[in-house]
Amino acid sequence: MYKLLALDMDGTLLNKEHKISRENFEAIQEALHMGVKVVLASGRIFGGMLSHLKQLNLVNDDNYSVSCTGGLVLNNTMSKIIQSNGLSIDDLKYVYGLTKELNLSLNIYTRDSILAFQDDIFSRFDAIANNVPLKIVDINSLRDDIEIYKMTIINDSIDVIMEAREFLEKLCPKDIIQDKCFKDIKRLECDVLDKISVKISDKYTVVKPLQFALEVINKDCNKWTGIKKIAEELGIQNEEIICIGDSENDEHMIKNAGLGVAMGNGFSKIKEIADYVTYTNDQHGVAHVINKFILGKEIAYAED
Repeated sequence: MYKLLALDMDGTLLNKEHKISRENFEAIQEALHMGVKVVLASGRIFGGMLSHLKQLNLVNDDNYSVSCTGGLVLNNTMSKIIQSNGLSIDDLKYVYGLTKELNLSLNIYTRDSILAFQDDIFSRFDAIANNVPLKIVDINSLRDDIEIYKMTIINDSIDVIMEAREFLEKLCPKDIIQDKCFKDIKRLECDVLDKISVKISDKYTVVKPLQFALEVINKDCNKWTGIKKIAEELGIQNEEIICIGDSENDEHMIKNAGLGVAMGNGFSKIKEIADYVTYTNDQHGVAHVINKFILGKEIAYAED
């Protein structure tokens, strides 16, 4: 029997409207009623997960979340930290220097805020998705003891923005997109993120959650290390864990779980390593997995 269900949020638990569908909600509540622990594992900061944790009735001392792609793992009342693997100010300055050379943007994540060095469409999107104000900072103003749990490198060239426009418009008002798309037009090589990933992957865990972004976290952590820590806390074995995700920052947890599941809308690479491929996030793929592997029901949902 599976005892722990770990869910990525964007592209997995949340549909294209960035909401939890009724089908996913009801299936999760049934799993909880059976005693299954449900863990949200996201690249978001904890504050950006909180409204969804409340909706799922998971905000108490005995439930846990993986935030910042594993950089910070804690219980849902924030009273107990399970894993904290941060980055130093020297790490920030090193990566910041590389992004400046390549004309890329950079955001950094603390426990409850996102700090950006530029006001652009992707930083606005990040702030809205995480439900925090966008704070524009100067790198020289940051204290040496700042807590950094994740950095995101962004290719905000005009070609990438136009490709991602429909995705961004789901959260960002169209007037913001129009304003930020054309204010400072950049044209960068399409593989610029892959080039910087190769350069820094020996020092950090580097994953690509979206076509326009790279997440940089401490070398010793990822979503799976966070889930494993929670499982150890709860006395749950690896084979008793289901992990569901859609993008590259879910690779470690899908590869190592007892049952690793890729979303139908997921990256091809993630589908290839998964034990099972479910329906898309608009076809309630999470609910399908819960029904099939936890509740023992064969239900396939039609796309809305």
